[in-house]
Amino acid sequence: MAKTAYPAHPEVPISKAVRAGDFVFTSAYGPWTFDPSKVVFDADGNITDDGTGEKNVPFDEQVHRTFGFVKAALAAAGCTLDDVVDCQCWLSDARDFVRFNEIYSTYFSKDPPVRSVFPARFMFDCMVEIKVTAYRPLSGS
Repeated sequence: MAKTAYPAHPEVPISKAVRAGDFVFTSAYGPWTFDPSKVVFDADGNITDDGTGEKNVPFDEQVHRTFGFVKAALAAAGCTLDDVVDCQCWLSDARDFVRFNEIYSTYFSKDPPVRSVFPARFMFDCMVEIKVTAYRPLSGS
């Protein structure tokens, strides 16, 4: 089985997506990217500034931005949201679950993937993260 990685930001040791055979796995995406050299920590090691300059971005916009990053990662590996078979989602506030479902259904209106939604406390100042697995056979398979 061949494995192909699609690099993310050069300062972060992760791939935006990895193709392993006919499956594509994305990293978990939030609504913005960051430069690790701009992250500020307090004396206890807690992040006090994620360096993005993003503050008070409404939930809906964060979800749409996040899906934009997921779609771009999938595209790098030759996939679309139609190829997604599994979706893992994290919300910082469970009270956003109903609204999240409303927005989510606009991206997966037909034959939605299996999905898990988890409450989370994020390292960075965001309200949502999404990670997907897609299935798209390689050409000739």
